[in-house]
Amino acid sequence: MSTLCSAAFMADHHSPGITLSGTEHKILIADANIAAEGYELLESATLLTVPERATDSQILDMVRDVDAILARTFVVSTELIQHAAALKVVSRHGVGVDNVDVAECTRRGIAVAVTGDANSQAVAEHAIACILAVANRVAGADAHVRDGQWERNRWVGVELYRKVMGVIGLGPIGSRTARIAQGFEMEVLACDPYTTAERAQAVGATLVDLPALLQRADFISIHVPLTAETRHLIGREQLAAMKPGSILVNTARGGLVDEHALGEALVSGPLAGAALDVFKQEPIPPDHPLLSLENLLVSPHIAGQSAESMVRMAIGAADNILRVLRGEEPSHLANPKVLENRSRVAWTRSAT
Repeated sequence: MSTLCSAAFMADHHSPGITLSGTEHKILIADANIAAEGYELLESATLLTVPERATDSQILDMVRDVDAILARTFVVSTELIQHAAALKVVSRHGVGVDNVDVAECTRRGIAVAVTGDANSQAVAEHAIACILAVANRVAGADAHVRDGQWERNRWVGVELYRKVMGVIGLGPIGSRTARIAQGFEMEVLACDPYTTAERAQAVGATLVDLPALLQRADFISIHVPLTAETRHLIGREQLAAMKPGSILVNTARGGLVDEHALGEALVSGPLAGAALDVFKQEPIPPDHPLLSLENLLVSPHIAGQSAESMVRMAIGAADNILRVLRGEEPSHLANPKVLENRSRVAWTRSAT
């Protein structure tokens, strides 16, 4: 990342008055690979990091007096929260909160913050990249040439041009995916029970229910959070209802797709191919049956990790911590009910 580029992100996301007045705070940076710009925003506090191969008991000792935790994949469990008597905010370096016990945080007056749409463009671009790669059989052709073979007729792809894109979930990422798809002159269908037809139309999509989307879409991209309601949103019944020759991409969360049923659909139809950036178990076991399928493209949960988004997320996560420690509502609060609980934070100001 160039200095100029980093400075631009700082200007967009830097919160004024970052010095924490009064009592010195302790902040646990729970994961590696946090951009330096995030550390710089927190330099007035004492920063702790989790040692490599730290035991559970060592981690519980570390969190006893920390005021904030900045977490990527780090699991903020019920037990950890119960040990963190001074904890005021868990700030996610990302948008999902499935690795945080949000209910327990809310009960104890601990804010849970996310970084909004900081990685939305990166995920949307990755989803489209996966669709293009699967549609054009890029991974197989690459391996084929590296193996010393040259059978051009074996690798015939399909175009996105004037095909139907189905977007499941029309939040920031789904909306960006819908807009990009229009660059290929695709018809875009969207399924999202929490949005309106007008909102869908604003991003160039037609709002339909899930059965209609599955039946009509040539390409389907999933962009919804993992909840009790959405777990196995795409199961055996939904896969069987998809258009023959269609392609499915999941860059959201692994539990949204029934992996066993997906494997069957890739072998016996109707799917022509799929791409997964996320899995039920991460890392996916090397002997997982899905990994033997040539029409499946896989990646290690990297969709949101562009050079630019990593800076935006680091800055956003750090800024959310600073806001809470100053008594302000963070920019993106995942548990707004916590504002009614003043046991950990003396809420005085709203986010600007």
